[in-house]
Amino acid sequence: MSNTSRTRTLLVSSVVILLAMIIVVGVTWALFTDTQNVSNHLQAGDLSITLTRTELTKTTLNADGYLVELPTDTTVVDFSNPTNANVFGIGENEKIVPGSKFAATMNIANNSDVAFGYWIEIVCTDKESGANLAKQLKVTVNTGSDTSAFVNDGLTVKGENGYVGELGIGAAAAFTVTVEFLDSFVAENNIEDNGLAKGENLSFDLVVHAVQATN
Repeated sequence: MSNTSRTRTLLVSSVVILLAMIIVVGVTWALFTDTQNVSNHLQAGDLSITLTRTELTKTTLNADGYLVELPTDTTVVDFSNPTNANVFGIGENEKIVPGSKFAATMNIANNSDVAFGYWIEIVCTDKESGANLAKQLKVTVNTGSDTSAFVNDGLTVKGENGYVGELGIGAAAAFTVTVEFLDSFVAENNIEDNGLAKGENLSFDLVVHAVQATN
């Protein structure tokens, strides 16, 4: 018998012996049981956006009361979490007048587990104490093209599919929000006398919505 044949014989014998042992165990210990537990770990994906201001330009009053355009501020400021911080960098005691203008360039990024579509809203939250001012503040959202309205009317910026755009994981996009206190002496603006807005206070929200996008 060759070595190869002998090896095969030994392998078969080993299997037969092993099977015999299993049979003996099965007969002798009828109470043996076997249970297999398979743990399945499931975790829901996360949808979250990062929203930062990357540039800010302001035409506002200087210390002497003159309207001046300040140098562009390129400090990156994070607005990812709900906040009362002013996206236009308007200080608590800073006043606005006809001709004041603020433009904030925002960066939206997808740092979540799913692709999402997003759209933008300007929501006036304080029409009572700032009714006249809300009618004289023009807000423009530029996402590649301009969409404008008065703050009083609110503004929703969406595309044909309901989104401004869609962002895959790790992708980012930019848009600019500009607010201008229009001058009522310029006839084509067709607004009420600026004097009606003197001393008024106004609050409005910049809201960025995101929803999971699918094919």
